[in-house]
Amino acid sequence: MDAFVEGLRENGYSGITFAQANVLGYLDRDRGVRQTLIAERAGLTKQAVGQFVDELVKAGLVERFPDPEDGRARLIRYTQHGRDFLTVADRIKEKIENSYGDALGGGELDQLKSLLARLVDPDPGGHKAR
Repeated sequence: MDAFVEGLRENGYSGITFAQANVLGYLDRDRGVRQTLIAERAGLTKQAVGQFVDELVKAGLVERFPDPEDGRARLIRYTQHGRDFLTVADRIKEKIENSYGDALGGGELDQLKSLLARLVDPDPGGHKAR
């Protein structure tokens, strides 16, 4: 976490916190997404996500726009500045991941990723007994 935030600072994103970056990770990279879905994905309240989105709008990383399917709803999407941020964030994550790979070895890192994925989705094939 500290390495990620430090990497952001080194790349000109000193005002972005880990929590804000985490919320950004729940946006769709290509389309807009409703704030309620971000909250659901992140396991946060709608109010908390709203506050993060307000901060990210001020930072110029995301924008709100009308949902074409529901005029009352608003969607959140990346701005160009936000897409530039994603490129930097992806590089930082890759650098951190590579350092983990150096410490663990490639095979063990792959195993760790697999185990972590199972924690997030213990039944990725949807084969739970009902």
